[in-house]
Amino acid sequence: EYMMDKGMKITPLPGIVIKEDITEAQDFFGRTAYYSPDKRKLVLYTLNRHPKDVMRSFSHEMIHHMQNLEGRIGGGRIGTTNVHEDAYLQEIEKEAYLEGNMCFREWTDMISKNE
Repeated sequence: EYMMDKGMKITPLPGIVIKEDITEAQDFFGRTAYYSPDKRKLVLYTLNRHPKDVMRSFSHEMIHHMQNLEGRIGGGRIGTTNVHEDAYLQEIEKEAYLEGNMCFREWTDMISKNE
């Protein structure tokens, strides 16, 4: 709701899947979340993670959803997950980290202020 209230174009909303995966949780380099642009699905790995950390991942992936709805990702536009191999991917990721984390921080500040 907060993202929509801010005017962020995130509708139609993505499907959300919560996974408790022991393999990913035990792997230092394991997945914490991902967004599937073609399926418009966001997957969050939650096992052994602090809820705020999960929410930061959620915010990051929601920025990818917004990027997808704007036609900037998906459809084979990005062919790697390695930011060292693709400058465009690096910019997409920078935006998701900055905008996702700042949106989450603004939301937590607003919630804390109203307590």
